[in-house]
Formats: sequence, C-alpha cells, structure tokens
Amino acid sequence: MEISLFYELETSDPSPQSVRRIYKECIEQVQLADSLGYRAVWFTEHHFLERFSYSSAPEEVLAFLAAKTSRIRLGHGIVLLPFNINHPARVAERIAVLDTLSDGRVEFGGGRAICESELSAFHVDPDLTRPQWEEALAMLPAMWTQERFKWDGKLIQMPERAVIPKPVQQPHPPMSVACTQASTVEFAAEHGLGVLGFGISEANSNEYVRTYREKIRNAKPIGKFVNNHFSVLRMALCSPSDREALDLQGANMKMYTRQTRDLFAPWIEGKPPASYKAIIDNFVKNFAQVDQIPIEDVVKFGGACIGDPARCLDSLQFLEDAGVDEVMLFMQLYTTPHDQIMRSIDLFANQVVPKLKSSSARRELRS
Repeated sequence: MEISLFYELETSDPSPQSVRRIYKECIEQVQLADSLGYRAVWFTEHHFLERFSYSSAPEEVLAFLAAKTSRIRLGHGIVLLPFNINHPARVAERIAVLDTLSDGRVEFGGGRAICESELSAFHVDPDLTRPQWEEALAMLPAMWTQERFKWDGKLIQMPERAVIPKPVQQPHPPMSVACTQASTVEFAAEHGLGVLGFGISEANSNEYVRTYREKIRNAKPIGKFVNNHFSVLRMALCSPSDREALDLQGANMKMYTRQTRDLFAPWIEGKPPASYKAIIDNFVKNFAQVDQIPIEDVVKFGGACIGDPARCLDSLQFLEDAGVDEVMLFMQLYTTPHDQIMRSIDLFANQVVPKLKSSSARRELRS
C-alpha cells in the first residue's frame, strides 16, 4: 500500500497573507513528499467556501508543482464535472496540458460537488449532477484519444473538433471517481474506474474493497483501460507521541466536521435532492458521534490516522489488510503548524510505511 498527500487548503484566518502562506507551505510539503517517495498529491476543487477550502483552481497549483517536483504523481481529487462549472472539453484540455508539462504524471479524479452553495452559485440543478457526471466521464477518454471528436449526448452536444493537445500517458491518464457510498463504489468497479474513497470508514472499508474487486473483474471500462485502484482518505498527523499529535490535530478535526455540517445545513434543515439524500443521511447519522466523542476514541475506532508512529502504523495496517491500494493523508488543516506537517511527512515515510506488512488479502482480491 502506498501513501499520498491530500489538500483542500484550509485556514482559520481568511486574510490574503494567511492564504498566501498556506500555499507556500503546501509547496514545501509536497516537495518533501516528492523526495521521500510519496505516490501522489491530490487537490480537491471547491468554490466560495471561506476558511474551509481555498483550492478553487487546483489545475494552477498542480501545474506549478509539476515544475517543482520530479516523481510524485499529480492528482485531481476531484474535478467538479457539472457542465456549468467545468465544460468537459475544458477539462480534457487542462488535463492534457498538465500531463504534457509533468511528463505524464497526472491522475484524474471526477466528481459532482456535494454542497448547495457551490451548485446554486453556478446554477447547477442538483438532480442533473449525476447524469452530467456520467456523461462527462464518457466524453473525456474519447476526447483524449480521438483525432477528431464529436458528441451528441442526452445532456450536451459538441460539434466536431480537434481537442488538443493529447495527453502524454497512453492511451490517457488513469481515471478515478469520488466515492462516498456503496452505489458509487459499484459504479466505479462496473466502469473500470479507480475509487477515491471519501468518508469510507474502517467499519465498511473491507466490504467496499471486496465488492469493488469482485465487480471490477467484469468491468466494461468507460475509458480505454481498467484502473483497478482503491484509495481512501484519512485525516492524519504523525508525531513522536500520541498526546502531541492529538493536541495538534484533534481540534482541527472537530472544526472540520462542524464546518462540513454548516455546508450541508441547507439540505439537513430542508429537503435534500434525491440523489444526495444518502450522503446527507449518512453524515447526519455520524455527525453527533464524531463531534461529541473524544478525539482519542475517534482515532481508536478508525476515524483518523493521528498519533505516534506505532498508532499510525496500526491504522494503516488495517487498511493494508483490507486490500486498500493507497491512503490519502489529509494533514493540512486549519491551524496545523507547517513544521509539524513536515515532520509528520517524514515520520510516515521513514518510520511507518517501511513497517507495513504485505497483505495476502490484497493478492487474493486482485487475482
């Protein structure tokens, strides 16, 4: 199992100086991860979410990082695919340019946005996000591989054009999708797509991975190849002692949960769109538990990878044994000190990952 970094670029101080600082610190953190052999860095895409995320143009950050790193893969985790936010042709162009600049290091992840404030600002009908997401996913590999592209779909049409440039990776970069529930995991497997698992807990990771491996054997890939890859997100911080890690990151994790609740408030307090109901219901069910119980218990029950190297090893070993391929470590939160993140990146690479024991379950599930 490999490890990566994940960023939403958060800060409790919305001043331009603070935002500039977190961008600069992020670049240093990724450069360190690149030198230590981390697999990838993943950036989400969010809009208008003050304090929660300043990652509104991840393609710009990833292009900058392409010039500042040499090995680490550059992941969109995820591109928002509703047409009013990102036209599929523009997505195809940006990914191909980044792949060209990075000498073929791009990982593509697509999703549909999960909060009302983003969707309504771009005049996106929530009930159309799922079909638009599916149609965009089908269009992208065709644009990347066909000399001339034309599309006459149910929701979008495009006259024949040469979509250029083409990606360096052949036939195209690996494709994954954001997954927060079982139905999306099954969709990913059936269409030969990788999983970017957000909100997948230890309690259901085993079942989700097993379902994914079983169904992907008979995949009809939406792209030109099957990307059999299962990743999960974990809030994380590794420090010399459990107490230090919990003191540094515990309050940040609680703040993140509460701000997520604020983002979902219009649908929690009102009526969520049908295709978002399962996500909202699951969040509401888990919110009180995660918000109210001590951070020590959140970690104990697999809700985060925070602690000393031994505790972080236990957390990652569970996911290794479940057959997970990659863990996206989410360390940069509101007030997490830069020097502590740098130390954590080093500890994971040198004192945690080398001690992971290879899982026979992974080999059996993938065979």
